[in-house]
Amino acid sequence: MLAQIVLSALIALRPDAAPIDAARWNILDPNGRVMTYLGASSIFLDNGVAVLKDSSFADGTIEFDIALHGHAAFAGVVFRGTSPDDYELIYLRPHRSRQWDAIQYTPVFNGSAAWQLYSGDGYNASAELPDNRWVHVRLEVAGYAARLFVDHAVEPQLVVKDLKRSWTRGQVGFWGSLGGANFTNLVVSPIDAKAPAHSETALPPGVISKWELSPVFDEATVAPDRLPGEDVPRIRWESVAPESSGLVNIARYRTPVVARQAKPARGSRDLVFARTIITAGLPTRVRLVFSYSDAVHIFLNGRLLFQGESRFQSHDPGYLGIASLGPEALYLDLRGGDNELVFAVSETFGGWGLAGRIEAE
Repeated sequence: MLAQIVLSALIALRPDAAPIDAARWNILDPNGRVMTYLGASSIFLDNGVAVLKDSSFADGTIEFDIALHGHAAFAGVVFRGTSPDDYELIYLRPHRSRQWDAIQYTPVFNGSAAWQLYSGDGYNASAELPDNRWVHVRLEVAGYAARLFVDHAVEPQLVVKDLKRSWTRGQVGFWGSLGGANFTNLVVSPIDAKAPAHSETALPPGVISKWELSPVFDEATVAPDRLPGEDVPRIRWESVAPESSGLVNIARYRTPVVARQAKPARGSRDLVFARTIITAGLPTRVRLVFSYSDAVHIFLNGRLLFQGESRFQSHDPGYLGIASLGPEALYLDLRGGDNELVFAVSETFGGWGLAGRIEAE
């Protein structure tokens, strides 16, 4: 106990840390506050973000100390923030300590984190996450890569090779959810850097490269199991391009409406229609491999072919709803000429996206 008290005192004395002064922080959390915890002045976050007002960071290092509380929660570091709803995020899951997904990277677009879309190598990593003491975290960022070291680890536990948001200078801060954590001793050390070249990676063979998105609808008023008709105002479609994996992260282009409501109406979910054209010289059958989150209805030339649900815990208590190309597929009977393929994609939380790949039968 004495050693822990001494350690807390030493942590509180770091002269280069950003002061934990409420006037210097933009705390966007109804329960967030400045408080003393384990002997140090700190910021507690329960469900929101705290951004250092005068910070400007693109490349360099970010260090801080975090105290986890020993219960299921999520807490981490925000960087390259351009608004309270748009930033890069790396966070810890203390209840998953030593598991493959103890650490998570996700971009945040329009307030939507997307852990269901970004999973596995380069997005998740294992680490031991002690609770009820200060744990040092160091983040190194260079271009579109990042490395995270937890609790003075010699080697990084998480290596991100492809940060998803555009390179830019932005604000730095903390993030917490479902009970969060306490944070202190933020040290931001930017380096002088220029925007790096981000080479375009060719899409894998057969991956659908062109999509158009509709505006956002509420599933309570626009049914996802039929294409919009006369009851829906004329749709203005926007052309979008998938990421190098073929994924379209819908939140990159659309702001969720229902998900931001404190108490959505029964049956409400954010809904977007995504369409593409598949051209065939002659009538033929092809295989469509697809992924989605959280729910999808798939139409070919106006006919509903498939509906699926993959939201968190929708199949069983341990079901995560991770989206990846491969597990699901169906056959499309194409007519000669143009064929319209439409995905109606509904979202609750955790990642709003789709991808498709066409294979010969």
